[in-house]
Amino acid sequence: TGQIVHESRLKEEMLRLERSALQAQMNPHFIFNCLNSIQNFILKNDSDAAVLYLAKFAKLVRSSLNASVEGSVSLDEEINMLNHYLNLEQLRFKEVFDYLISVDPFLDRSRTMLPPLIVQPFVENAVLHGMKGLKKDGLILIKFYRDHNILCVEIRDNGLGLKQEKSRDAPTSLGGSITRRRL
Repeated sequence: TGQIVHESRLKEEMLRLERSALQAQMNPHFIFNCLNSIQNFILKNDSDAAVLYLAKFAKLVRSSLNASVEGSVSLDEEINMLNHYLNLEQLRFKEVFDYLISVDPFLDRSRTMLPPLIVQPFVENAVLHGMKGLKKDGLILIKFYRDHNILCVEIRDNGLGLKQEKSRDAPTSLGGSITRRRL
């Protein structure tokens, strides 16, 4: 039985390391997208927007780094990071969309734990694909609730949606792919 326990611990450690590696892959992808946005503001000579975006980006990176060190975050912290991220995207898209994050009141926001930035890539898809082509009145809804003791996250947008995008041979999302492997 000692050998079985040892092998089990090794397998758990390997899974933990694999999840960490996938998280590390996702962070550069996310950072690249944000830096691209800052570069676009600079190229358009919109230095005020670039400075504001950079300050908000720095807050998000700081909280993301803290979360990566911990390995898990509270629902409150995840929502905080989502708010920072969505505020950045609203700046980038000139407030073409609004968003609403709702949380089931029966969820304990400070004790419900989840992997850091697990929701963000799916929200990013809602922004990049769902809001694509909209000039105004875009809406992204994010809902956290419990179903049979399982934390559920629902992300909806009022845009085109992924099916329309895929029919045009759009490239597969790297962030979504990495997150699915993390899950």
